[in-house]
Amino acid sequence: MDIILEVLRTVMVGVILWVLFRRRNLMELSQIEGWRHLTIGFALVFFGTLIDITDNFERLNQFIIIGDTPAQAFLEKVVGYLFGFMFLAMGILRWLPKVVEHQESMKKDLQQAESKVKILSGFLPICASCKKIRNDAGYWTQIESYIRDHSEAEFSHSICPECMKKLYAEFSREKDAPAEQPRQL
Repeated sequence: MDIILEVLRTVMVGVILWVLFRRRNLMELSQIEGWRHLTIGFALVFFGTLIDITDNFERLNQFIIIGDTPAQAFLEKVVGYLFGFMFLAMGILRWLPKVVEHQESMKKDLQQAESKVKILSGFLPICASCKKIRNDAGYWTQIESYIRDHSEAEFSHSICPECMKKLYAEFSREKDAPAEQPRQL
């Protein structure tokens, strides 16, 4: 049972180490302070677990120079585990606050972006004649009111030249008429 747990531990640490090495090319992850300490720590712990497994297999001792000796115990316990966990602790102490800080800055950026963007989407039922919009409660409201309530837009009103001619023809003619020439005496 002991050997199964040792192998499982070695595999788990190996997988974590493999993921860290695969992700080292990601700029955001590897640039954060403490990432190298974490990687070195997992590598040393992996080294210690590999040496620990060799204790259980006599046949491996003939291929591995280290055998069941005080040197093996020193490498396993001190170099592998002690230094490995020290590097892991240093990495976590340096890396975790930077990750939290990065996450908080990303939240702030997202909140700023959300506050700037308020988008209307979907279908808007609009009257073909008066251009009022039917709201969610079923009431018809002016398009200006609906857009102002559902976005950050503000309106300023004016009259286009076509409507000016249609609605205020008497004012429109005066503008369109050529200016009178002053009389010469």
